Amino acid sequence: MRHGHHHRRRPRRLRAVLVRWFGATILASGVAVATVWWALAPEPRAWNRMVENLQGFVGSEFADVWDDPARRSALAARAARQLQIEIVLRDADDRELERHGPACEGRAMSIDVLAPRGRLGSVAACWTHPRLSHFVPMLAALAAAMTVLWATSGLLARRLTRPYDTLTRFARRLAEGELDARLELGREIRGEPAVVAAALNDMAARVQAQLADSRALLAAVSHEIRTPLGHLRVLAELLRDRGADEATLQDLEREIADLDTLVGKLLADARLQFSALSPTSLSARAVALRALAQAGLPRTLLAAVEGDDTLVGDPTLLGRALGNLLENARDHGQGVVALRLQLEHDAIVFAVDDDGPGLQPEQRARAFEPFVRGDGGERGRLGLGLALVRRIALAHGGDAWIDARPGGGATVAIRVPRRSAGA
Repeated sequence: MRHGHHHRRRPRRLRAVLVRWFGATILASGVAVATVWWALAPEPRAWNRMVENLQGFVGSEFADVWDDPARRSALAARAARQLQIEIVLRDADDRELERHGPACEGRAMSIDVLAPRGRLGSVAACWTHPRLSHFVPMLAALAAAMTVLWATSGLLARRLTRPYDTLTRFARRLAEGELDARLELGREIRGEPAVVAAALNDMAARVQAQLADSRALLAAVSHEIRTPLGHLRVLAELLRDRGADEATLQDLEREIADLDTLVGKLLADARLQFSALSPTSLSARAVALRALAQAGLPRTLLAAVEGDDTLVGDPTLLGRALGNLLENARDHGQGVVALRLQLEHDAIVFAVDDDGPGLQPEQRARAFEPFVRGDGGERGRLGLGLALVRRIALAHGGDAWIDARPGGGATVAIRVPRRSAGA
């Protein structure tokens, strides 16, 4: 048994798309800012030259006072106080001479004190390095700015897309058949969305009015077409009473019956097009027995199991669907073997077994297309009948399919949910 399943892909929401694009734009801007900053930052070689010049200046200053301990100590103390660093003086043998300034555990920069006669000693300058690199504050500030911008973009995207979300929900309701739904225009929907909303409201009103007129026309046409068919049957009986040719009368009655059946199919198709379903609480057994009686087939063909057989559906359309299945099995499947009811938890399956040659897999795939003919010419015609069967099943939220019978022939079935989609 195969059931049809219909999956609708969920579209991506405009708000999520806008937030992603805003985020990508902000991230690209941050990368561009960082790249420009890096490109315009001082070159490492320039920084190294500045450090070398500073070392040369400090070395020459201390060289002038190195041989005078008092002046040397005063210079070191003044430099440590003003620069807030620790300065350690060492002699030529790297023995510590004196220490000035706050204790430091950071990395020290050692500067040699040179004189014409040779190296006099060294000056070690030590300062406390910040725990974080100077890049980190910049990156943190950049990340904070990007976060604020991204959050703001999310709020902006929500404000921009809120009218379109409302339009989407409204359009979905219209697509599901709620033609009486209307969209109120207010502060939330302005500008272009307001124009679209007004057009949708006008369209829904027009479609609702047209469907109402079509249903009224359908009811009138149904009565008007059946009336001349009844008159033709009466005229055929009058001709029989007057001694008309019996073979001709039988041909006439057969054509009238075929025309009546075709009119029934066309009216059922029109009801489906106009969504004119009349859901009613039904008994599946009663619907099946009535279809057998209308097809002129014995009640013994019904194979039903015990249990709850109630469902909600349109009795006229379900009767037409079963009538088409029985007609197809009788005319093109070499006879009806059985009409079976299968009671499921949330659905009921009507299956008609025939005694024909069956259908090939490629024929089954196209069997429910309108006016498809098999290899058997008129006998293999699958036409409007099965196409209408599937449309009726789909209108009730179910589906139709064809299986091969193990002993030969085919099984054509429809599955109807107990609670109709149109109920």
